[in-house]
Amino acid sequence: MNKVLHIISFLFFLCLSYSMQAQTLSGMVTDAESNQPLEAVMIGVMRGNTMIDYTLTDAKGYYSLTWKHNGTLQLSASLLGYKREVRNINAAGAQNFNLQSEAIVLKEVQIRPGRINTRKDTVRYDLAQFASSKDVHIKDVLKKLPGVDVDENGQVKYKGKAINHYFVEGMDVTGGRYNQINNNLDAKAVKTAEIMENYQSVKALKGKINSDEVALNLKLDPKARDQWIANATLGAGWSDDNNKPLWEGVLNALQLGKSKQSIYNYKTNNNGKDLSTEQMVLAGDAWQQIPLSTFLSQLGISAPLDKKRLLFNKTHTLNGNRMYKWNDDRSLRLQAGYTHDLIRQQRGNTQIYYQPTDTVRIDETYHYRLISDAANLELRYEDNNSRNYISNRFTVDGEINQGRSEELRQTIRTSQLNAGNFFNLIQNRESGTWEFLSATRYAYQPTSLLLEKGKSKFDQHSFYMDNSAAYLKKYNGFTQQYKAGVQGEWAAMEYNPAAQPADFNASNLSLYLTPYFQLNRGKWLSSLSLPLKAQRYFSQQRSFLFFNPSLYARYQLDYHWKFSFYGSLKRSAGDITDLYPGLYQTDYRTWRNGNGLFPTSTQQTYNLYGEYKNTVQEFFITASLTYSRSNRNTLLEQSVSEDAILYKRREQPNHTDSWTLSSTLSKGIYDWHLKTSLTILLSRSNGEQLTSLPGSDGNPQSLLQIYRYDYLKAEPKLIWSPTEIFEAEYHATLGYGGSKIGSNTRLTPLLDFVQRLRLTFSIGQVDLCLSGEHYRNDLGGGTHLNTVFADASLIYKTKKWRFEANLNNLFNKKKYAYTTYSATQSYTSRLNIRPREVMATVNYQF
Repeated sequence: MNKVLHIISFLFFLCLSYSMQAQTLSGMVTDAESNQPLEAVMIGVMRGNTMIDYTLTDAKGYYSLTWKHNGTLQLSASLLGYKREVRNINAAGAQNFNLQSEAIVLKEVQIRPGRINTRKDTVRYDLAQFASSKDVHIKDVLKKLPGVDVDENGQVKYKGKAINHYFVEGMDVTGGRYNQINNNLDAKAVKTAEIMENYQSVKALKGKINSDEVALNLKLDPKARDQWIANATLGAGWSDDNNKPLWEGVLNALQLGKSKQSIYNYKTNNNGKDLSTEQMVLAGDAWQQIPLSTFLSQLGISAPLDKKRLLFNKTHTLNGNRMYKWNDDRSLRLQAGYTHDLIRQQRGNTQIYYQPTDTVRIDETYHYRLISDAANLELRYEDNNSRNYISNRFTVDGEINQGRSEELRQTIRTSQLNAGNFFNLIQNRESGTWEFLSATRYAYQPTSLLLEKGKSKFDQHSFYMDNSAAYLKKYNGFTQQYKAGVQGEWAAMEYNPAAQPADFNASNLSLYLTPYFQLNRGKWLSSLSLPLKAQRYFSQQRSFLFFNPSLYARYQLDYHWKFSFYGSLKRSAGDITDLYPGLYQTDYRTWRNGNGLFPTSTQQTYNLYGEYKNTVQEFFITASLTYSRSNRNTLLEQSVSEDAILYKRREQPNHTDSWTLSSTLSKGIYDWHLKTSLTILLSRSNGEQLTSLPGSDGNPQSLLQIYRYDYLKAEPKLIWSPTEIFEAEYHATLGYGGSKIGSNTRLTPLLDFVQRLRLTFSIGQVDLCLSGEHYRNDLGGGTHLNTVFADASLIYKTKKWRFEANLNNLFNKKKYAYTTYSATQSYTSRLNIRPREVMATVNYQF
């Protein structure tokens, strides 16, 4: 009996305690004259002059507060236009207010609309207050928005982070190839731009799994919505490069609405404009991006120089996109694209390898010609509602590339054809949420290296699949998800060198289990992922158990301040090119040898991040500190001579580590029509290089070198439009980096400075644009190069016509050079650039 009484007493006190904790203060607030409920009334609990709790009334005038206070306090109700009412209170219960209206005497004020406004996680930009008559396409306006930046390749970033989704009227018609919008959509057709932080693209997961993704949504002017916007451009010109004729042609049509969207585009030119970015995927789902490894690769054509200066091209690109949206949930997207590119370049290279006992210098000069054909096709169906989510994406991609150098007597052919299907199903049930993922991809990669002495051919086949099921449940802010799956790849390669053909297989199969936990408590959000994977490589007869945990924590102090921490540990094995045990040649003088070893690595990454944003002041700032360390069981031994370079894998435990401190700052000034931004990056990298040298007894010996590389980069930008008749844009990049090899070799730090200035003057319907670029490059050894470019253009606009005349590279500069450091070598490149050119274009908007 006593035991029963104890249990009853315990339950009684438990209920009493719960009821005391669960007491609430609630009530209604109405207008004293009309008795209508008042919304957004501030209900505050005061202790003296200090507010200790508050809430706002809803649309029905109702409010509710959890009461956990003792003693006599003050309860106030206030709203602009009404007399504030204060009363004493010492317990929870019902407290209703009838507020009396009150006249307000305001001082003389100047009211102006804000260019930026926010609501929850959405930042809205009124583009009409950023755009000017000089802006042609939407990318010209986006780069003026505080907090937003547009890279040279068209990638849009918000607070220094690349956006994950790019929508127009809530639809992703390009599938991440959003340069087809950036470079073609009329700037005047867009009314507002919305940046959505913590964006969860799957409605069935909203409120269940918080996301750190960022989305951009463009809202059109009602006059442009659902209307066909078509443009045609024709241009002709002359180049000082043997008096070669120049051409440019554009024909595009866009129809962007809320239920269907279309983009059709054809472009061609040989005047240096890079069209390859039109087909570049800049955003998308990470789990659908499966990397491919290849034994041969084409020579890159790049330099710290605007691409329009160095690209000698003949390019054609064509794409068609069509998207249907039957309701708020279901959509179908079809898209296809094709690009043909012919690029030629003349360049010279000087490579210096700093070895423990001597220095090897290699010089070469050659003409390079690259012919490339690439095509893509995609079909995606999506049903995205709060109850169920179904997505199926089918893709086919193919490309053929042929690079030829007569001086090097080398031809490299690289091709690939891959088809993939990505399926995602999510179902919400009363007990929890089920998710099924399936990714499959087949890839065929035939590549070949043709030299005077013979031909080497690589035929790679790969079939990849990843199928998983997951169960998710959330209760009281705590989310737990358990995912199990099977992942495998059949990877085979046929290698046919001139001497000895060989076959190789790197097929593997994995079983994995990933528990995932997320806790959301007010201002705190934290997540823990504990992936466990058992992987088997069949031909190598190797098995691994990989444990790759990661931890993330985010603290949202208030609307302005946010801080986060991320840490991860990842262990992995090499890909097919790392696992190949034999010797193979990658170009006319470079060889690689896997030496029969099996490489593995362990990667640690830690990141601290903080940000502040104030949309009223148009001020955004971020800071990030990242540390990364990689431990590996093998190291490539380098053997260098003037005729050949050999990289041979050795069993040598080693590590590399790096520190990176980066910060972005963006500030808009309304009254000056000014946007400024500054990006700063400071990094330090440490690593080890193994070098093979002939010993005193004639046998080779391996010596380990430790190297360190320090780099500082500052990038200020400014866009200023004080009046309709003048606009200025300034962009500078300052880079300073030095390398230390071993204890005795310290390479001279390199100072590279780039300044770009563009001035636009408008008189009526005429725009005069003057632009200049200054490049200051250290070449090492105490020498540097100064290069100055100047361009001019004259634009006349009338109704639907636009006429433009351009004079590029006024000073007729034809040579450029730059130097970079990497590991234990320096690399100086000299290349031809586009000479003086004259171009005239006419554009008509239908």
